[in-house]
Amino acid sequence: MKIYKTIAISMALLTGTTTFAQDATQAGVSKESTKKTYKLYQNGELIKNSVLIETTRNQAVMLEKEDKDNVNQDRVIPPTVVVKTVKIDNDADNQYDEVVKFSYTTNAKTDFTLVSGRDNLMVAVEDGENLSILENRTINLDDEMNPEKAYVFTLDDGNEIEFKVESFNKMDSSSESK
Repeated sequence: MKIYKTIAISMALLTGTTTFAQDATQAGVSKESTKKTYKLYQNGELIKNSVLIETTRNQAVMLEKEDKDNVNQDRVIPPTVVVKTVKIDNDADNQYDEVVKFSYTTNAKTDFTLVSGRDNLMVAVEDGENLSILENRTINLDDEMNPEKAYVFTLDDGNEIEFKVESFNKMDSSSESK
């Protein structure tokens, strides 16, 4: 009887572990949220804004076509699809005032985001707890922004990242959403 009990417990443990392992996602999806700050001058006054960046990275699992029917297949590393939602707080209250959503596909490790100025969106890169704004890389908000229009950001090493601004919304009631 003791043998049957041991076998039953062993089978239950093995079944539970393999079932749990099968529930793991097959695609590499990661989600993270980070809070940063950035500073800019408006009308000669230094403004400090806080930003919440919600990042979703999705990388498909792909295998070599030549290894299709083999037991051991080599994995191909495809580009990562990154979708970012940036919530910007321009004042002292606890509410976010603007939301920018954009996406891009990349193989690069460099991370960037978009933040807003008075009349434009600016490209910013991480600098510890803060964001550093790249002065020469801006998107004018007066331009008609639509999901079909792509922008190109050139990294310092010469690699280019093409991104699309999916939406830009101002949360205050006096502004229209773009």
